[in-house]
Amino acid sequence: MAGSRRHGLRIAAALTLCGVAACSSGPERARGSSTSTSSRTSPPSTSSASTTSSTTTSAGTATRAWPTYYHDNARSGAASDGPASPDGVRRQWSSPELDGDVYAQPLIVGDRVVIATTNDTVYSLNARDGSVEWKNHLAEPVSGSSLPCGNVDPVGITSTPVIDTSAGRIYAVGMVRPGRHMLFALDLETGHLRSSKRVDANGADPAVHNQRGALLLSEGKVFVPFGGRDGDCGDYHGRVVSVDVRSADLGTVKSYTLPTKGEGGFWAPPGAVDAGDGTFYLASGNSSSDGDYDYGNSVVRLTTNLALRDSFAPTNWVSLNNGDVDLGSSSPVLLSGNRIFQIGKAGTGYILDAADLGGIGGARNSAHVCSGGGWGGIAHDDDTLFVPCSGGIVQVTAPARRLRCRVDRELVDARTDDRHGRRGVERRH
Repeated sequence: MAGSRRHGLRIAAALTLCGVAACSSGPERARGSSTSTSSRTSPPSTSSASTTSSTTTSAGTATRAWPTYYHDNARSGAASDGPASPDGVRRQWSSPELDGDVYAQPLIVGDRVVIATTNDTVYSLNARDGSVEWKNHLAEPVSGSSLPCGNVDPVGITSTPVIDTSAGRIYAVGMVRPGRHMLFALDLETGHLRSSKRVDANGADPAVHNQRGALLLSEGKVFVPFGGRDGDCGDYHGRVVSVDVRSADLGTVKSYTLPTKGEGGFWAPPGAVDAGDGTFYLASGNSSSDGDYDYGNSVVRLTTNLALRDSFAPTNWVSLNNGDVDLGSSSPVLLSGNRIFQIGKAGTGYILDAADLGGIGGARNSAHVCSGGGWGGIAHDDDTLFVPCSGGIVQVTAPARRLRCRVDRELVDARTDDRHGRRGVERRH
């Protein structure tokens, strides 16, 4: 589970149209039988969208697409139309006052910026001047004081939605009164609610499960990760819920529960990372086990049918559990050469084989990347990563079997001679 960090944007959303790397950390820290189950359906909300202004796209306005957390299903945080250098980044506008905190990453489709708030409201802003084109207050959020623990108040939409650009649909998950999590499907052009469905896993108590990780749209399904709340209260587990969205109405709901003794939540803001082959990767937080391995503090690979395929855990997963030192404070990063990079609160970076995660202790390489740990989304391009550490951004390169970190103009190079971590360290100035 995570410590208490809040990086929500209160009242106004200020947009900077930038490019290759934009790293962030997330607020509500939480931790997280490989059996798929069905969940019941809730009737659609009766709320309607309200349009406050409308504009027409000018011929000279560039068309942009940032429809999911960090741009794409690999969570790269990289866009080819960004500025050539930081000197080209500047604030273009600030929006009018919004109705709540913004924990979700803003999304962009064409001349439209989509923002979601903890008041369960979704806004469409004009990308040229920040004016509100439409907004839809979907439901009433849950008061933080009514929950057994947590550090967000109120609790509404705290995860990043996803936009299906071909269908013109926005999918967002919010916690709503009296205390349940709902998936909402909205029309991108008008904001009108098209459908909604409850997405709490069977047997899961919504009061102790937090939906912080970004939504993933893949193979006609929306995947929704769950962890716990700040404070680790109650009986929660890492869970993933999938909803079939191929029809106009939201379809079958299934869920996967990580088979931990307790906890082991999927709470990192980037959510699941799509491998593009019918599987995706997630990293779990610490579990309550101090004996038998139960997939806490692990990188796991699931199929889109929610079956567990593979896993990795550091050899010290028990001590990480005992110290509340989550591996899953960030999501896995897909690298070239069929590799994965993962870093957690301990600040150790791991290189894994994406086709064979290696089980306990099976990393190809590992090195200390930063003090205070890595948090949130990791922007990357080819083999270069920008890791948001507690002390600032650390640039990491991962050529072949190496991890190279640039911090304060020092270059640390960790090499590995074999899969299980024999390595040498060089420091260059």
